[in-house]
Amino acid sequence: MFIKKHLFALCLLLLLSGLHSYAQVSIASGIGMTPQQLIQSFLMGNGVIISNVKFNDSPNIITTSNQIGSFSTGNPTNLGFATGLTISTGGVQVATNGNLTLNITGNQIITDPQLQALKPGKQLHDIARLEFDFIPSSDTVKFRYVFASNEYLSAVCTVYDDVFGFFISGANPAGGNYVNQNIALVPGTNLPVSINTINGGVSMGSSTPCYLNYTQYYHTLNQNLTYLGATTPLTAWAKVVPCTSYHIKLAICDISNAIYDSGVFLEANSFTSPQLMVSKTFTFPAANDTAIIRGCNNAVIKLKLPHRFTYNYPVPIIKLGTAVNGVDYPLIPDTVYIPANTDSVLLTIAPFNNAGFTIPKILKLLIKTSACNYDTLIFNILPNLPLTANAKGDTAICGLSNINISVSGSGGILPYVFTWNNSDTNTHRVVSPTATTLYQVTLKDKCNQIAKDSVLISVFNNFTLSVSANPATICFGDLVQLNVSGAQKYKWNSHIYDPSLLSQDTLHNPIVKPLGTTLYRVTGYDSHGCKAKDSVQVIVHPLLNASIIANPNPVSIFDPIVHFIDASSGSTSWLWNTGDGFTTNVRDFFHTYSNLKSENYQVTLTVSNSYGCVDSAKIEVVVYPDMKIYIPNAFTPDIPGLNNVFKAYGEGLVKFEMLIYNRWGQLIFSSKNLDIGWDGKYLNEKVSAGVYIYSIYYQDFLGKEFNKTASFTLIR
Repeated sequence: MFIKKHLFALCLLLLLSGLHSYAQVSIASGIGMTPQQLIQSFLMGNGVIISNVKFNDSPNIITTSNQIGSFSTGNPTNLGFATGLTISTGGVQVATNGNLTLNITGNQIITDPQLQALKPGKQLHDIARLEFDFIPSSDTVKFRYVFASNEYLSAVCTVYDDVFGFFISGANPAGGNYVNQNIALVPGTNLPVSINTINGGVSMGSSTPCYLNYTQYYHTLNQNLTYLGATTPLTAWAKVVPCTSYHIKLAICDISNAIYDSGVFLEANSFTSPQLMVSKTFTFPAANDTAIIRGCNNAVIKLKLPHRFTYNYPVPIIKLGTAVNGVDYPLIPDTVYIPANTDSVLLTIAPFNNAGFTIPKILKLLIKTSACNYDTLIFNILPNLPLTANAKGDTAICGLSNINISVSGSGGILPYVFTWNNSDTNTHRVVSPTATTLYQVTLKDKCNQIAKDSVLISVFNNFTLSVSANPATICFGDLVQLNVSGAQKYKWNSHIYDPSLLSQDTLHNPIVKPLGTTLYRVTGYDSHGCKAKDSVQVIVHPLLNASIIANPNPVSIFDPIVHFIDASSGSTSWLWNTGDGFTTNVRDFFHTYSNLKSENYQVTLTVSNSYGCVDSAKIEVVVYPDMKIYIPNAFTPDIPGLNNVFKAYGEGLVKFEMLIYNRWGQLIFSSKNLDIGWDGKYLNEKVSAGVYIYSIYYQDFLGKEFNKTASFTLIR
């Protein structure tokens, strides 16, 4: 690392400090970028291709050097440029930080033959150089620059004549070649730009050569630029052969000492080889600033020359892409001419907008801008389909209701703007009309096409139903007629299942048989589809379950008193009929039947409750005689008119069975009918006279059982 000698002047520092307070220029180090990146970002312009870029003999990323960087101005300064590239004999930060010396970092350049040739015999210090190859597109190459130094003011016409040069090598259109020819010259001369050629016109020494008459190219800087003097913006240029490779070197150095620094500012994008400039605009950029839209947005191409010619300048154009020349757009000739003595022409591309053009197309134009270059323009040609608005939500409502309506669009060019007739711009709305209302909406696309649609919401008045049940209160098992009016169509249902309603649920007067207390609901519909709902309840009271208790039953004819009791549930009135002509309306009572004869009596009870529900029950009361039985001890089957059959005689027997055995215990006869006796035969043969045994079983009305066994005599 080479350390500069330190030299400070108190008054100068105070001056620089004051200037620094107006900071409007910022300097950025080039560290972290390659020389090529710096050139492309802060110097390259139209019409040149660069390669092989080196700074201080290295193409690599700048890691430590502080002699190259970029600058930018937030507000105008009298530097003359807004942004660009800067190189310096000291660190580039010297331009704004007010220091007179900086440590130089990075690779050091000791000699440079071209700078030495500009200052023969002088000692070179702190060399910084940037060099690269380039291919120009036209016959001229140029760029703008400002040389600034802290050698101003005190070193004018002294040996401290800091200098720089732009040295070009390559073919000379006038013949031969440029060999490191300096193009950084005092305008109108062959003098290099240095402290002793462009200055304020006041000599501070006696060194020769010394030029004090180019003061028009000199001024002092303001804001926070701390170089003590600078040139006005100058242009370096050279005639070149288009499409040919050249080499250029930009170099600056301190002369005779390394104390006071100098720098050069190169305007961004000013390194150019002027050629035909191609630009594009659109006739309706509000619709689209990147694409052509059929019938809406055309492209306008401007072809501009760097200067005017005395002849019609030809510009060849190649048409590529899916769009067909003369079919999708008006025919573009293979060569467009810029008229003599003008520098530009406009070419408008207005694609045809036929109904069949529904597919996007691409137009690619290759426009020859120089002997070796084409500029490429690519356009998307978008179809412009008919614009349609599609509003949804047409409906009919009954009374006040919230309704969703919406609108969508198709065709045209996005984005759409929808505007309802109340200035609402939402695509979805919730409306609550109180009367039939037409909601109109207008659709406008990017190309200002208009489409309209509307939503009609018909509002109908609410209606009510009149519902009744006849009767509304019933007893279980009764029928009810439902009635409804006020609509045209009806639909019934019940809150609990009622099978009797199934086939009648669309009638206005169904007859139903509810199984329990039931809420019958009905929906009525008018001619507009509006509906109303109502309901009616039918109360069903349960059955009384009429039941009779008779005690005793059966009852003996000798004591025919029966206690009748109502065993129903919920009964409040009674009507008894005891079957013998007696009736009563009390709940419970005692009744005495006739003791003259035994008989079965049909007893009936009819009960009702407070709701009018009626039920009845029946029971048979038996009045039985006293039990009597007589069994003879002999019979004569063969004597007519006498006791020809052996049988028992009796009353009040409920069950009876008689068995007859011979003397050997053999069963020879049986009967379960009191009226059927033995005729004295066994297997249809008469048995012999003698003694036989009977066994009789019988049961009375009270269920008491009896058995009797004895002998009897058969007499023949």
